[in-house]
Amino acid sequence: MPITRSYSNAFELTDYTQELAVVPNSWTLLNDVGLFSEDSLTTHTATFEEVNKTFSLIGDQTRGAKPAGMKDTVRKIRSYSIPHFPVVDAITPQDLQGRRAYGSPDAAETEAAVMVRKMEAIRKSYDITLEVARFRTLAAGDLYAPNGTIAGNLYTDFGVSQTVVDFDFGNASSDIIAHCEEVIATMQDNAFSGDVISGVVAYCSPTFFAGLISHAKVIDAYKYYSATAGQEIMRNRAGNTGGLYREFTFGGIRFVEVRTILAGTTLVTADTAVFVPLGTTDVFKTFYGPANKLDLVNTLGERAYMFSYRSPKGESVEIEAESNFLNIVRRPKLVVKGTIT
Repeated sequence: MPITRSYSNAFELTDYTQELAVVPNSWTLLNDVGLFSEDSLTTHTATFEEVNKTFSLIGDQTRGAKPAGMKDTVRKIRSYSIPHFPVVDAITPQDLQGRRAYGSPDAAETEAAVMVRKMEAIRKSYDITLEVARFRTLAAGDLYAPNGTIAGNLYTDFGVSQTVVDFDFGNASSDIIAHCEEVIATMQDNAFSGDVISGVVAYCSPTFFAGLISHAKVIDAYKYYSATAGQEIMRNRAGNTGGLYREFTFGGIRFVEVRTILAGTTLVTADTAVFVPLGTTDVFKTFYGPANKLDLVNTLGERAYMFSYRSPKGESVEIEAESNFLNIVRRPKLVVKGTIT
């Protein structure tokens, strides 16, 4: 443990102990579980063709009669502009002059260390922006562009309405299993992709999650449940996997409590849950466009870009960063919203 001059009395020495770093939460659940598959584009527009295939029962006819005709598929083009998320920062002499390096009692600050800190802050900021954007699109079908540079709603564009299931936790006789089955049935009836849905996950607000695990019928269902099965609600309250999120499986659905608040933004609105299917291959997509630079025109887009430019007079180092992304739920009917009465 190094000894350094006291910061309160120039004639005293003091032990320099490890610094306390207060770091905002940057948990990125959707980014980490890989719900959204990612595609890189060479333009700033995400365009895909929607093909509505039709099948019909074929009736029998007398031999020699004219056969029934088959209907051709119906095609539509869906096109969405990719919003632009730029940010700038800079390193100036004031960031270095007379500054002590982070975590050191006597070493001077360096330009390289400041650059690393600023770039890390930008990268984390893009990570949480993407996480918030994905939850916003899941919850309401809105294309994320908080400053209004683009606008759109997937439910409106696809001509469907979101299914909302009220779990009515305030009613002790509410049939929670029936509500779970309604969620699953909605997904089964609207898959239309050829995929086999392998499971359902509900991303829950803390109030929704608490209402679920404390409901009389849920508690009664697990009263005699074997603790060796990994989930004994009367004893453990909820099956915590040891990670950041509490989980509880009931009615064929894995409920995950999302307490996360990123940069002051709550990911799941109070008293709600967002139900999504697992096992799909083309439903949840994130498209990335190229940077707004001449050297990168018509190149495949990256998650994010960072550029640094030193001032000709040596007065600063400018940092430019940008990300160009758009989240799309290509079958919005598969996302179900849960509410509490």
